[in-house]
Amino acid sequence: MRKTLVISLLFTLLLLTFTVIGALTNNQQNNDETINKIKIAQRQQQLLLQRHITQQIDHTIIQLNQLNTYLRQQRWLSILTPIQRRDFIQFSNNILENNSNIHSITLIDYKNSQRLKIITTTKPKSLVLDNQSVMSTSELNNIDHAFSLPSNKTYISAPSLKFNHIAYYQHITINNHQWVIKIEQKKTLTSFLNKNSLEQQVWIIDNKGNTLMNIDNNKVSISNNVQNFKNDHFSLLKKIQSYNHNQLFKNNKLYTYSPLFIPMPLKSNIDFRFGNLSPWVLISEVKLTNNSSVTTYIQQSFNKNFILFMIITLSVMLTLRYIKKQNNEILRINNVRSTTIQRYYSLIENTDSGIIVINKKHKITAINSAAITILELKNDVHYENIISHISTINTKTDIIRLLKSIDRLGFNDKKKIQLKINTPPFKHLEIIATKINNNDDYIMLHIIDVTSWVKREQKLKGLSRAVEQSEEAVIITDKFGFIEYVNSSYEKSTGEESNNIIGLNSKTIFKRYINDNEKIDDIQSKLNQGQTIQRIISQKNADNTIHYLDNTISPIRDENHRISNYISTSKDITERINYENRLHYLAHYDQLTTLPNRAMFITEVNNKILEAKKNQSQISVLIIEIDLFKKLHDSLGNDNIENILVIISKRIRSNLRDINLLSRLNNNQFGVISQSAQQKKSINHLVTRLLNNIQAPISYDSKLISISASIGISFQTNTVITAEQILKNANIALSSARDKTKNQYCYFNPEMETETAHKLELESELRKSINTDRYEFYYQPKVLAHSHTLTGVEALLRWRDKDGHYQAPVDIIPLLESSGLILEAGAFLIEQACYQLQQWLQQGLTISMAINISTKQLLESDLTTILTNAINKTGCNPAYLEIEITESVLMTDIELAYQKLIQLKKIGIKIAIDDFGTGYSSLAYLSRFPINILKIDREFVKELPYNRDSITIIEAIINLAHNLGLTVVAEGVENIEQIHFLESIGVEEFQGYYFNKPLSHYHFNRQYLPQQQQIPDNIV
Repeated sequence: MRKTLVISLLFTLLLLTFTVIGALTNNQQNNDETINKIKIAQRQQQLLLQRHITQQIDHTIIQLNQLNTYLRQQRWLSILTPIQRRDFIQFSNNILENNSNIHSITLIDYKNSQRLKIITTTKPKSLVLDNQSVMSTSELNNIDHAFSLPSNKTYISAPSLKFNHIAYYQHITINNHQWVIKIEQKKTLTSFLNKNSLEQQVWIIDNKGNTLMNIDNNKVSISNNVQNFKNDHFSLLKKIQSYNHNQLFKNNKLYTYSPLFIPMPLKSNIDFRFGNLSPWVLISEVKLTNNSSVTTYIQQSFNKNFILFMIITLSVMLTLRYIKKQNNEILRINNVRSTTIQRYYSLIENTDSGIIVINKKHKITAINSAAITILELKNDVHYENIISHISTINTKTDIIRLLKSIDRLGFNDKKKIQLKINTPPFKHLEIIATKINNNDDYIMLHIIDVTSWVKREQKLKGLSRAVEQSEEAVIITDKFGFIEYVNSSYEKSTGEESNNIIGLNSKTIFKRYINDNEKIDDIQSKLNQGQTIQRIISQKNADNTIHYLDNTISPIRDENHRISNYISTSKDITERINYENRLHYLAHYDQLTTLPNRAMFITEVNNKILEAKKNQSQISVLIIEIDLFKKLHDSLGNDNIENILVIISKRIRSNLRDINLLSRLNNNQFGVISQSAQQKKSINHLVTRLLNNIQAPISYDSKLISISASIGISFQTNTVITAEQILKNANIALSSARDKTKNQYCYFNPEMETETAHKLELESELRKSINTDRYEFYYQPKVLAHSHTLTGVEALLRWRDKDGHYQAPVDIIPLLESSGLILEAGAFLIEQACYQLQQWLQQGLTISMAINISTKQLLESDLTTILTNAINKTGCNPAYLEIEITESVLMTDIELAYQKLIQLKKIGIKIAIDDFGTGYSSLAYLSRFPINILKIDREFVKELPYNRDSITIIEAIINLAHNLGLTVVAEGVENIEQIHFLESIGVEEFQGYYFNKPLSHYHFNRQYLPQQQQIPDNIV
């Protein structure tokens, strides 16, 4: 009953609706016919105005074409002649006289350097303006635009209705010269509007909505207020700009609008371009209320249908309200269902795991794309038996076994297996079978590709075995620093069990080695940034011994390059550090007095000089020498004199402040750095105290021994800026003090003008004589230990002044180095050495040649290129070349020196470290450089075999050098006792005056060439 009532109600409403629609449609058709007639009339009136304006444009373009044809027939050159100007003016006047709407004709060339304008006037003759410049920016823009068009193309500028004119531009080419013709047209629109009366309100507006012309009551006026249309008809303007139907109704008014100009077939038959014409709009307004027939009909129709419309509307609204409520509920239920289904489908389809649902006959009822990919199935396998699509026998057997076992289980029970596919690509799979609880006994197979997990596990097992068996202590933490693993080597080295360590934060371990929390935070900050930390840490053992570890902490990144763990490895380097420290101590401290030795003293003097410069202060150096030391040594014996030296060193130390550095320079000399040099009086007091304390009798072995000393003092000055200089000056002062009576001191006299002038003159001579034979080499032989056979030479620089006298190398070489001349002179000398080596090799003398290289040569020149060029030029074998550098050269710039030596090593040259032991480096540190030969400084050799300190140092140097695979050469060998001792401890080569002094080229050839490398054995 209710359903029938609803259907009847709906049918009635539908019938009434069609009835009302029919009545309204008939009324609307009559109304539309009346309004359409008004709309057509409005359109025809606007079209008439558009055609008139466009025809005016066409007529003007025809005149422009005539000018174009005329000019192209004249064959003008780039500059107009007077006759050509006259003919053009005459031709233009004819056009102006026959066309009253044309105001002016202008001819413009490409450079705007020739400009000819003919203007029509009321006088018999037209006005001619010649070469007047264009002041208007818009005019210049129009001319530039016309020139940019192809030849014979026409451009029409935006018309200015306020001044009522339009400009036409045409680009022409005459004899490859570019011109533009311009025609200005006036009184085009106003004259037409005044002749044709309009029955309605008309506006002409621009594209911004500004009123350009207003026609009201048959009166044409130019707008003075450009904002009036936009202000008065703002909403109308918006609709015109958004609708494209040319007519619209608003407030019972019909508005007709169209572009002011329209394209149409033209007599000129020429392609032209409008400037800004097209955006201008012509708008007319007709009030429909003025049309009585339309108004009356609309009113009657409205009255008749209004009541019926309201009744039907109310009924329809009530019915629609009920229907909408029902539809909304159905829509909500469907949306929830669709969303849920889509969510589960997206989840299953986009998962990396394979999902397959099969029925009790093992046929596939549902499968996702991941399962097809993992099992390499066909795309369409629905309702096919899953077993038939498994290719490998082992995999098929495993799946059959799994399905049989799941059949015996209850609903929602699960069974998991792992299997391996043994055909390429090899895979490891994990399959979980679940019995779905419904009447059809479906089984869901959840398939996971665990190949990457298995491979990662295998790799981790291999790494775990390697880490566990490593001799280095290993700690692995998570990304937050909590310890996850320690190996057995860590347990052995620390004595701690892993159970007590795992789970602790790494900060706990850090605090055992670092007491500074800021340093710990800095390390952790760098680790968080992905940096690797490498450092040497020390740890005090239970027996108070120091334990050194070479520790490295590195981040471990996962497959997404994010930090997942950290690994710390530690290697015990205690033995190496202790050995290096011992070697450093031997090389830089005096064994007897435990005071710094000469090498360390020189370094400290240089440091104090730099510090004094920075603080604008001054230092002084004192050299204290025990008088008649040799006599004391002979009378007391070596052991007793050593004890006396210890007592004297303590006496000197007791008179110095902590800021004064005391050093033992050699057997009977001590050095002192004083920082109270600003007051000479305080130095006098200090020196007096020192001399008095040294002179005080020493009670030793039931005897009173009286000792005196001499002291030389030198100050740091503006010219004395290195340790070598200040020590040299102090030695000069010491020499003066020694010449006096005992127990005296002397200050260095800074008046050195004569010596400075001599150095300047010497530098000038050194510069002038570069690449001459005044530079030459003397060659000092090197021999093999035991056989004393000649094995090589060291090339030593000698230089003769203009009088032929040889100057001391100690005066020449520092000057070459300080002046920079060593670079130019060095290149010449290297080539000479290579030439000489090649000569000897060709003469059958198979020996090596060592060339000394200074700091500047190694670090400030392209030494590799210089040597390569010399080798190529002379043809010598680089395997017989040796480069000697001091360890101080390497320490000047470690990184650059390393790169330079690597380059030299690549071309086959051997590297030798000269004067080892006098610098501030350890041999273990020097082992990082590509060194072949180590030369022990003569300072350690000269006191052999009687000085125990020298013996200790040399033995340590030789042992470590041999461990590093270096050849050891002893310099300054002067007696048979030194030779026997050095041979006994493994020195390979000797060099010194015992075998021969440095020889000139002539004397060396005379002595060694005939004997073919064999030196007479005068030792045994």
